[in-house]
Amino acid sequence: MWLLGTAVLLAVLAGAGSDPSCYGGINKDPLSCSTCDGVCSVDTGCICKNSTKLCVPEVNTCLMNSSACCLPDLSWQPQLACCTVDPYCLSSCLSDEVCKYVNHRPTCSANETFYRSRNYKLTNITRIIECRASNMTMSVGKNLLEFLNYKPSASSLLQPNCTKAVEDIVQGQRVYSFTAPCKIDKCVNTIEKNTSHVTFRNTLLIPASSDSGIVTVNDLSLDFSCTYALNLQSSLLTVFKPVMSSANLNTGNSESKAETTIAAYINPSYTEPLQQEDQQQLSMGSTIYFGVSTNFYDSDFVLRVETCFASPTDDSTSPTKVMLLENGCSSDLGQYIQVFDNGKTKEVRFSLVSFAIQGYDTIYIFCGARLCLNSTGTCSGCLKTRAVIEDTVQLGLGPFSFIGDSSSSGSSTVMSVAFLAASMLAFIFCEINWTI
Repeated sequence: MWLLGTAVLLAVLAGAGSDPSCYGGINKDPLSCSTCDGVCSVDTGCICKNSTKLCVPEVNTCLMNSSACCLPDLSWQPQLACCTVDPYCLSSCLSDEVCKYVNHRPTCSANETFYRSRNYKLTNITRIIECRASNMTMSVGKNLLEFLNYKPSASSLLQPNCTKAVEDIVQGQRVYSFTAPCKIDKCVNTIEKNTSHVTFRNTLLIPASSDSGIVTVNDLSLDFSCTYALNLQSSLLTVFKPVMSSANLNTGNSESKAETTIAAYINPSYTEPLQQEDQQQLSMGSTIYFGVSTNFYDSDFVLRVETCFASPTDDSTSPTKVMLLENGCSSDLGQYIQVFDNGKTKEVRFSLVSFAIQGYDTIYIFCGARLCLNSTGTCSGCLKTRAVIEDTVQLGLGPFSFIGDSSSSGSSTVMSVAFLAASMLAFIFCEINWTI
């Protein structure tokens, strides 16, 4: 290997300023593959038969057509179909890069002359922030950071094991990207929240490079954030354990998914999700707001909830149930259940005045939802078609328990029993009509 390094150095000096030419070794060192029955493979490179010696392939003899054909500190030149001393990167380098050997392999690396001539400093570092629906990505320029003696590949967020650096090209620059989920309990995010928006913040920690054994700069910290308007989905990210569940709706296409979520909220603006620690100590007679939303991308479809009912157990087939929504509308004409939006967008909203079912301490909410093709004219209003039965997927939420003084709980319980009887009669009547 020492002889190869010497040979490469001599070849570089001899060939400086000349066009690249095929490297064949010096004084038959290393051997050409044809003289030792050499074989080339991705795992071992080119190696002599019945030996551990590396060999150099002749022109047009290495079918891999990459630098895997070549010994360390040699490059595959596709135009010449052979290995050369001059570094050659198969992927074109960017405007601020130069092809050179890194760890003995041709690599697009920071062009120090490019940055030095422009006197670039930390203030010139590229920072790109992408705010997506459920995560945020911070990307930083790789080449300038390395030129300034940082090691961006070893960077991390505040929680070191949260995410890893991903090398990419963004807006014409080579970057390292770091993605953090937008959630209060992930990656040590901090949040700021007001009545209309929520902001997630984190910090990217970039260490100084010590590869040369000398550290010349201090570690770098870069803050970044994303701000979102509060809605059904984004507000769920602002609490540790929201009361929610999800299921995939039928899209008619096995390759596409329509993840759909039902969640409970405590305010009519749907910006304060109900938390799991509070779902079993709600005040009797208080209003719970329910939101159902889907991430299905097709703008031709909207979300429609066909039915909702309350059950005292987590068994949705229990005969004891209180109908809340039927055929997309409130089952009591809005006295205790109000439907605000249904079948118009990708969100459905309705509210429920809390009640208890006599003889039980808890209730569960079950809703049947489906995607509806807007052009059919059957997505909003109190309508039911036979096709709905096949397309509807059930979502469940609970348990909910309610507390209150004896006077308020007593009146609420009486109301719930009467409401239960009326609801079940209406449900039976509807089923009889449907089967006729």
